[in-house]
Amino acid sequence: MSRLVLVLRHPRLKGLYDYWLSLCANETPPMADDIEPADLRPWMGNLVVIRVDGDGADTGYTYSFYSQFFADRFGADKAGQSVDALPDGPRDIIRAEYERVVAEHIPVSRVYTADFDGLTQTWERLVLPLFNLDGQVDKLLVAAYELER
Repeated sequence: MSRLVLVLRHPRLKGLYDYWLSLCANETPPMADDIEPADLRPWMGNLVVIRVDGDGADTGYTYSFYSQFFADRFGADKAGQSVDALPDGPRDIIRAEYERVVAEHIPVSRVYTADFDGLTQTWERLVLPLFNLDGQVDKLLVAAYELER
């Protein structure tokens, strides 16, 4: 697995990316089973875990973990829900992002500005693939942090 370098702004995302890279020992992709939940403690508040179901055009993305911070911030715990339940605009952006990670087997990041309850905020988001024994992405580790103005 070649070393992909992402330019990240938020120090917590840099730390999570470094943790993910540490799981890429011997040039092998990080397996979902390699993750110790306790190791994720530094990012738990801003973390979402997505289960990847199926493949190709029929791929589904379901929240298997949705942090309490995001539940409080965005009004509901989405654990067990499909990303398809999101409104059209955000859903399409998120699905495209997840589809890229699954197809290309690479992490992606982006900075975006959006209105949240009448407040304009800028966030940085990181999506990291986790693999199964067959070499397919079966989970996505997603973290997002608001950037300081």
